[in-house]
Amino acid sequence: MASTSATLTFEKNAMFIVANKLLQQLIDLLDSLPPSSDNHDDDDQVYTKPSIVMPGGTIGKHSRHIYDHFHLLLLHNPKLGSDPTNNNNRWIVDFDDRSRDRPMEVQHENAVRSLKEMQQKLHQAQAKIPLDTPLLLVATIDDNDKIPKYHMESSFERELWYCCMHAIHHYASIKAICIEHNVPVPQEFGVAPSTTLYHHQHQKMTGHL
Repeated sequence: MASTSATLTFEKNAMFIVANKLLQQLIDLLDSLPPSSDNHDDDDQVYTKPSIVMPGGTIGKHSRHIYDHFHLLLLHNPKLGSDPTNNNNRWIVDFDDRSRDRPMEVQHENAVRSLKEMQQKLHQAQAKIPLDTPLLLVATIDDNDKIPKYHMESSFERELWYCCMHAIHHYASIKAICIEHNVPVPQEFGVAPSTTLYHHQHQKMTGHL
């Protein structure tokens, strides 16, 4: 009975556990970034160093982009009260309404602080918002400015999982940039759960990866 209860509790909280774990992976990576190797005063040199293989990309830009999606998911939720302009109690999510050129793009300590704050917000959401809560997703589906934004019904659960998978996708990009800059990165960083599960199962069957 205790085992069944524990399983049900995990299933109920699994999405939040996964989201928190993913954010912690990025926090740990940013905390491990090496300082400048040339006595430069800028400790964020690696964090802001542009990639050659991914033109224009930096660890900082990807980190900010990941954070923005979690932020925008929760921004207009009436129960969290984070948006004083939302007076209609309709939860609207627009992932295209992202900010750019923010301090967290160029200051890894700022990014770590923001990511930790997001973990706290998700903890609050876990207590206040059922995963099956409906929301309205608004999206730009065409670059023609004459075509209005597309509206579709969704749920908190679906979009939280989207934020998680979106983060993993960008973790893979961060991992590539880290390798390019000779920064150590955990092997499992930026790998989808289904891929990791496949490798584990394959290893059990064959005895090797």
